[in-house]
Amino acid sequence: MKKVVVLKPKINSKFHFGNLSLEESENILHSNSLFSAIVNNYVKLYGEDDLNSNIKNLKEIKLSSLLYKIKNIYLIPKPEHPRFYILKEKVNGVRPKDIKKIQFFSIKAYRDLLDGNLQWTEKNLKDIIDHQTINKSIVISKNEIEEIKKIFGIKAEKLKNTKINLISKQIEQKVAIDRLKETTLKMEGRGQLYNIEFIKLNENVEFYFLIDYNNEDKEFIKKLEASIKLIEDEGLGGKRSIGAGFFEKVEIVDLPKDFDEILDKNSKYNNLECKMLLGVGIPNKEDIKNIEYYKLIEIGGYIHSTSILTKPSNNLERGKKALTTPKRNILSLTEGSIVKNDFKGKVEEDLAPEGFEHKVYAHGKPILIPFGLKGDNNGS
Repeated sequence: MKKVVVLKPKINSKFHFGNLSLEESENILHSNSLFSAIVNNYVKLYGEDDLNSNIKNLKEIKLSSLLYKIKNIYLIPKPEHPRFYILKEKVNGVRPKDIKKIQFFSIKAYRDLLDGNLQWTEKNLKDIIDHQTINKSIVISKNEIEEIKKIFGIKAEKLKNTKINLISKQIEQKVAIDRLKETTLKMEGRGQLYNIEFIKLNENVEFYFLIDYNNEDKEFIKKLEASIKLIEDEGLGGKRSIGAGFFEKVEIVDLPKDFDEILDKNSKYNNLECKMLLGVGIPNKEDIKNIEYYKLIEIGGYIHSTSILTKPSNNLERGKKALTTPKRNILSLTEGSIVKNDFKGKVEEDLAPEGFEHKVYAHGKPILIPFGLKGDNNGS
């Protein structure tokens, strides 16, 4: 059973995503981090023993990464296929970087691509770039052009000539404090101030992600959905201790029509030979031969151990270990990577350092969506 989870940010909410420098936030929260948030919420609600009895079910769920929607226009990553990075021949009015800058397709535009109604050929690229591309980075369907113009009050004939502030970034300066010792780092001679980048969404933009429960157990699904709903209170991403990452509402709803018809097990698109990842994918040995086009991302970061933090203890070092222990970094396929239909992905279980109190997981079983290019006789 597949659902979509819609997350509406609170007014003036800000977010910091990513495991790298605090001075730079990624634009999306990857599916492995979503999985970690859901599992941590599960432990808070039901305890570690219940988690251990249901960990097999949790490891079977499939996720997309945290993506964007503009009102009812859902965005997905652009395919990591050479066709969306290069021009086969010179096109007047279109530069190679115009193609490379594209990051997302609306799900309707993607369906048009599958159906051949949006033909990604040199003959059509100028029209697509001029009339169907927002902010030089988002391709929408022809049927969504008037809706976008109405939402943002656009008067220009060509979307290419407009700038919509969908996502803004801001840098804030913070004071570093050791929460366990209640001292500033300056007192310890290690400096004090640091910069951190946050992203903020336009009022017409929300987050969403797709989930496949891959299970019919009603009791498990009830607990899983409660863990997802708890995101409303617990938030997502980094720097939640200073107010980042929180939502006004988290809703679990049925798939929108385009997603439902593309992802249906009896879909006409299932005869396509390839699929595209909507979340990060960690390939197992059998998956290696099924990888077609891809980008790699290193996932890791620090362990946030809810099970340790919720157990009473006067051990300062134990508490610090629950927040500051690094995971083992591993490589995974990014969103948009193209694989053959037999790709499964896996959950990596061995990310904790030796002697850590429990297993640490990296989720690499993404939602897959059929992929194919019509009207392009030479796919690469």
